[in-house]
Amino acid sequence: MKLTKQRLKEIIKEELLNEESFSSREAKQIMDQSLREYAKVLRKAQHKIIKDWMSKAKSGVLDFFDIQKGLEMGDISRAHPYETQFLKSVLIKDKIIDRFRSYFGGRKRKR
Repeated sequence: MKLTKQRLKEIIKEELLNEESFSSREAKQIMDQSLREYAKVLRKAQHKIIKDWMSKAKSGVLDFFDIQKGLEMGDISRAHPYETQFLKSVLIKDKIIDRFRSYFGGRKRKR
């Protein structure tokens, strides 16, 4: 089977698309390990944030809507937009919303 120039170009193009775009295997391994560590740090921060929100909710100081409004309104210099976006995404996860509902059922104070 003879390879034409066109077919050779197609094979090379497919190989380049399939090949990982790292400079070396070591670079890929370093990034994989770093990403695992970054994700671990973010999960810990997320857990701490949720714990803080829930403790304030249990004490009757805040409810879901207070937190939501606090993230959307107020002084813009408190945090960067991507930070508040991260916090909003933490807040609107189904599990978190359900936890607020189970505590309050739409009311600010627990009976």
